[in-house]
Amino acid sequence: MKKVLWIVILAAALAAVGVAAQRWQVEAPNRTVELVYDLPGLEQVSAEAGLPLEQLLADLKAAGVETIAVQPESLGERMLAGGSVPDEVLAALPADLQELGSFLTLPLAFYEEQFQLVQAAGLQTAPKLNTVPWEVEPVWAAYHPELIILSGQGSVDLEELPVSDGVLALVEFSSPHVAASEASRVVRLHGISAREMRVLSDERILNRYVRAVRERNIRVLYVRPFMEEEGGWQRSLRLLKDLSTRLEAAGFELGTARPFASWQPSLLLTAVTAVGIWAAAVLYGQILWPRLARLVLAVGCLGLIGSLVLLRISPLLAKQGLALAAAVVFPCLALECQWGRKPFWRAQSVFGVSLLGALFVVGALSGTEFLVKMAEFRGVKLMHVLPIALAFYTAVRPIREFLKREVPVRWLIAAGGVGLLGVVYVLRTGNFGLPVPEIEVQLREGLENLLRVRPRTKELFLGHPALYLALRSENPRRSWLLPLAVIGQLSLVNTFTHTHTMLWVSLLRTLYGWAGGLVFGWVLWRLYQWGKEWLRRDSGLRVLRVR
Repeated sequence: MKKVLWIVILAAALAAVGVAAQRWQVEAPNRTVELVYDLPGLEQVSAEAGLPLEQLLADLKAAGVETIAVQPESLGERMLAGGSVPDEVLAALPADLQELGSFLTLPLAFYEEQFQLVQAAGLQTAPKLNTVPWEVEPVWAAYHPELIILSGQGSVDLEELPVSDGVLALVEFSSPHVAASEASRVVRLHGISAREMRVLSDERILNRYVRAVRERNIRVLYVRPFMEEEGGWQRSLRLLKDLSTRLEAAGFELGTARPFASWQPSLLLTAVTAVGIWAAAVLYGQILWPRLARLVLAVGCLGLIGSLVLLRISPLLAKQGLALAAAVVFPCLALECQWGRKPFWRAQSVFGVSLLGALFVVGALSGTEFLVKMAEFRGVKLMHVLPIALAFYTAVRPIREFLKREVPVRWLIAAGGVGLLGVVYVLRTGNFGLPVPEIEVQLREGLENLLRVRPRTKELFLGHPALYLALRSENPRRSWLLPLAVIGQLSLVNTFTHTHTMLWVSLLRTLYGWAGGLVFGWVLWRLYQWGKEWLRRDSGLRVLRVR
């Protein structure tokens, strides 16, 4: 049965390879990045430095900027200026003053003279639109913008926009819901707030912009100027020049951002990929519970049928479910596939099965909407917890005998510490978890500058070294290090769930993490052996002896 399941898995992997090849062809040509400059910031610089706004726009054009973002007056700005607020806007405001704050930043009206000024300077305008409960007059439509910036919460009905041919730039971390069918019009935008510009160094600003482009498929960078007390206009122009140089060195060029080509693989390829994922689930289930092999096979067949039916009814949900199944199953299955006599070759077999899981994730999460993060992987917390639980179950089987053991108090204290670390580990997953310590930020940026793409920390310093040490133990399949080792494998697969990251970046990051993790694991093993020999020769107190 195992041989049959492996044949099915490897045959299905060919379909996933086909999807990955299609994705590579869609990603590779899209290397143009557009710089969009903030008009409100320019107006503030003009007022502070006494420089004409026309001169600032001319400087930007000479520096290669082609697009200026025009922001409407907000409700708060109108109220502070003592202007009148339309009745329809007043009617939409909440009665509770505590809820009013979130409305003050919403747009109220565009000013046509701003569009005229930008156009007279020979530059393109990009209106900044937000989801609001009232109508904002679209005076920008008369200037036929090629780029429209969308932000805010809720949904946007593109049929209500007065233009139908502009490229839509969705603001990262503040994107309204847009129908997936519009993915061929969408690019992603990353900006750094005015508050962050005041505290970040030029080097960190440049690293952040380039990282966004290289690692998150950002194709529009929203740039703000430094104010007079922060170094002024000349510093702003130097930053633009350095940014252009960095982007070109990274393999990108400045120009007009274009969406990714429309891409939607055949559902037949996804269905074949589903067969491989469920075959892997059955294989791992039968390894885990060999006495229930028939039941596991029946459950796997039912799961496959359910996935295929869901693929017809709701393709997006089916793809997300299949990707989650692959992200949970393959890291655990990889630890069971320790083929070879030497630890090095057993490690390579584990790595190969994990890469196979990454391939199936790529095969499942297919379509242009995934490239621009209009659709994304679901179940991040679950995929970071369930494989660890399964690896723990594997390491301590049979569980009944383990539960009957007498546990020293020091073990309970250690378990509490491990549990606390586990909570921190889970909270660190996702985009909005615990903050990253400054020393770790510096380490990440150092690795990034050295290697171009930094490996993931949990692979380099935890998961892969733990795997190497587990494979050097007396019983690698039951080592207490397996719950730590699986972290490296699930992180490897998780890298490829970031579908808004180009495939070559994910591959390079994975290879760096794997090679560096094994080297670090080897160093730890040698230090362990040295310490063991040193303590064995100890003729004094003979404490902390390693057995």
